[in-house]
Amino acid sequence: MTSKKLLRFYFRAERLNVVLDGAAMRAALASASGGYAGEHYADRIITIIDAKRKLSSLWAYLNEVISSLSDGDRRVLAYYAQLRGGYSALPAAQAKAVRRVVVKFVRRARYLGRHKQAVELVGSMSALLGG
Repeated sequence: MTSKKLLRFYFRAERLNVVLDGAAMRAALASASGGYAGEHYADRIITIIDAKRKLSSLWAYLNEVISSLSDGDRRVLAYYAQLRGGYSALPAAQAKAVRRVVVKFVRRARYLGRHKQAVELVGSMSALLGG
């Protein structure tokens, strides 16, 4: 998992939350049409709720890490998260500044392994985050 995907998730989590809420609502409404047994839709909704719980925990952890950085560093991370490419396309001085803050972020996020399943979810849902 790249740090960029994690940062994109952190800064766009609200968008992903809306998408997951919509998926849960569609599953709930589809259960009324009777296409499948009720357990099928219940399992889908439970899976979505579990994913939201894991992602919420990851977001809270990332929030702790990012909150420990200065305002300027947080702005740099937000800028980097919205870039289409990496920082190598930036001018040398700007790329160095972005790389410095990203490395600082990665070093502070040393307990990311505790959220392995959520990180994998972010990877699988990265298309929903745009960019």
